[in-house]
Amino acid sequence: MAEIQFIVHKELCIGSDKCGGICARICPPDIIAYVEENGKQVPCVNDIELCMKDHGCQNNCPVKAITILPPQEGGRNF
Repeated sequence: MAEIQFIVHKELCIGSDKCGGICARICPPDIIAYVEENGKQVPCVNDIELCMKDHGCQNNCPVKAITILPPQEGGRNF
């Protein structure tokens, strides 16, 4: 079964210390955590099955560093 994708554009992400961790604050507890990468705290999803799929983190990111993609079954059928 295909899963939703949580993509962080790490070059755009300013880190939770600068944005206040908005993505984790608007998401239910313990779904988004932060990991240290290149001197900044970057969001990651602990359990993609718990993702609300409401695009809240994507829509509220101040620098548009998060993309949520729906599950892709077999690609598009034109």
